[in-house]
Parts: sequence; structure tokens; C-alpha cells
Amino acid sequence: MTPAIVKKLPPGRQRALALGLFVAAVVVVLAVVLGPVVLLHRHYDRAIADTSDRLRVYERVAAQAPQLRAALTAMDLRDGRRFYLANTAANLAGAEVQELVKSAIEDNGGRITTSQNTVPRDDGRFREIGVNVQFFATTPNLQKILMAIETHLPYLIVDNLTVRPLNAFRGFKPAPGQEPELNVQLDVGGWAYPEPVKPAAAPAKAS
Repeated sequence: MTPAIVKKLPPGRQRALALGLFVAAVVVVLAVVLGPVVLLHRHYDRAIADTSDRLRVYERVAAQAPQLRAALTAMDLRDGRRFYLANTAANLAGAEVQELVKSAIEDNGGRITTSQNTVPRDDGRFREIGVNVQFFATTPNLQKILMAIETHLPYLIVDNLTVRPLNAFRGFKPAPGQEPELNVQLDVGGWAYPEPVKPAAAPAKAS
């Protein structure tokens, strides 16, 4: 039913109004039908763009993997090596431990009487190199010696410690201003990297 106000319009105006209403109806229908499709398309476009950006980042990181792996290995060797003995051969590592312990004792007022290496012991991927040392030192100097050993790099660990007074008889008193000395025996261990495996010798060719 055509409204009265529309009937009053000239025929040309009525056709234009009808066409406008038709176009508006088509637009509404298209908006209802195509609107979700357009929104979904935009959503996937953004998702594809984000994924492409992440993929480019991952590709750049993957391309840097060999350099990063080499740098990590170098850093591990540089920082990790300082905690272990410089030598890998048991005799050289043993001499190294002896020298380190000797310096710690003598630099802090101790007097070494005996020093000998203990049998090397495998400890996981590494080898523990030990030394048994006997020395004289006052109580304050013994504290300094133990501190010097256990704060040293490469790491040194005191495994066993035996302390005996030199003058244990009853009623002994040291001279005024003089600290009594102690007879100290301790085992000190450090860790060395395993020796590199030597390549097997090629068999001699028969002449």
C-alpha cells in the first residue's frame, strides 16, 4: 500500500524514491550477508600477516644459529675453564695442585713438612686430582690458609682435615704474644678435564 505522501509526489520523484529504497534494501541485505565474511577475511589477513612476521623473525634467528652456537661454545670454554685445572695429564695436574696449595700455605705463614699427590679419581666427566699436605701453622694463619684454598680459582676443595696441637701436655702456655702452632694434615682436591683421546696409530704397511 503506497503511503498518501508518496502518491502526492510526481511520477519521476516516485520512481527515484522507489529506486532509492531498492538500493538501500540491497545494501542492507549485502551488509547482513557479506559483513561477517568481510570481517572474517580481515581477521585472517591480520593473522596471516602476524604469522608471516613471526616466520621472518624465526628465519633470521635460525640463520644465526651456527654463529650463536659457536659463540656459546666459546663462552662456555672461556668461563667454564677457569674453574678447572689448566692441565689434563694427571702428573702435570698433580704438580699444579701441589703448587697452588704450597702457595696458599706459605703465603699465609704456614710451614710445609711433607706434600705428596694422591691417586687421581674419576668424578663423572672429570678427574679429581688430589694432594696430601702436612704443615705447621698458628690458628689465625690456618684460617687464612683454608680461606685461600677454598676461594681459589680453579676450585680447590679440602676433603679431609686433621689438626693436632704441637704441645699437648697439660699446663703448657705459649710465650707472651706468641700463638701456639698446630700440626695440620689435609687433603686438597681439584678437578681436571679428561685427557684428549689420542688417535690410534696407523698399522705399518708390509714391505
